[in-house]
Amino acid sequence: MAAGRGCIETSEIKRDGYWDAAALSACGAVRRQEAKRIGSELYRKMFLESSYSARAKARLPIWQMGGVIDEYGMLQLTRLEFKTDSGSGRITGMRAKDGGYCFDEEMEPNSLFLEEYARTVAEAYGKSGLDCPFVHQFRMYIDLHNISFIRTRYPGDTDLEKLLAYEKETGEPLDYGSSSRLHNRKLKKELGKRKRQVNDKIKSRNGLSEFIVRMREDEYGEAGQFVTQWDYLKVDRNTGRLVSDPKAYTVKEYKSIVETESFNYCKNDRVRVAGIGRLHTRLDVDPANGRTGYENELKREGKKYWMADKAYREEYAGKRGLRTELFSGKRF
Repeated sequence: MAAGRGCIETSEIKRDGYWDAAALSACGAVRRQEAKRIGSELYRKMFLESSYSARAKARLPIWQMGGVIDEYGMLQLTRLEFKTDSGSGRITGMRAKDGGYCFDEEMEPNSLFLEEYARTVAEAYGKSGLDCPFVHQFRMYIDLHNISFIRTRYPGDTDLEKLLAYEKETGEPLDYGSSSRLHNRKLKKELGKRKRQVNDKIKSRNGLSEFIVRMREDEYGEAGQFVTQWDYLKVDRNTGRLVSDPKAYTVKEYKSIVETESFNYCKNDRVRVAGIGRLHTRLDVDPANGRTGYENELKREGKKYWMADKAYREEYAGKRGLRTELFSGKRF
């Protein structure tokens, strides 16, 4: 079958997409854009049909986007370029370079592909624990996609209003019940002192995608905004890559970098895949340990200053409390 205008032959997809024969058999000659949109229906079909091992499939989208670990231990996706705000310079999203691979702009935080990818990671690393920095840190780019998806597609004066608009449009209830302790960090000298909760964690229905919301105005910003490292990470003007040297950031900036959202490869330890349990701990908690895990040096340095405290009480336990506190009088 000859490729028409805007289409590519399977040989080209294999060359720059690392696909195996089983995946390519599900493809044929296809439109370039859909074949390279990670999370699109065609990409999902090829991903599921691939006969690669689970570990190879877990690395596949990382290879496709040019993943390398830099000198400071940070995963850089070298085939992507960042979108930035013209005024503040804040990172607002990402796109493919030169017609390459990138996340499908239509992929929502509760998507089937993200569930399938998370299950692949569980199959690959469930027994051993996630010991691959590439796969561990890849979640930060999923986070950027999710943050951008909510911020750019939904109406609202704050990020939380936009997130609630997403919930209403999709009819998929968000999860408001998870602990936010790891996202409310303190300096070492403040440990043990009771402080009111500032940040709250809200997850997608499937429990995988996370959003951290500032519930009280503080020196970092207004209530209702996301708390995310992507509002603080910087782009090197010369290379186009993320600035990963910890010395380029202040102690104050470290706080949001370590309190940030973090995509989960398993929603909790009760879920079992192939008979294996404790998967949330093995895949999400242990790899993020600042001493023994697979974090980059920026995260490791930030966690030396900003620590999670056992002296913590959850104040925002459900959706009603969230809406009443911040949006009294508004209807969603």
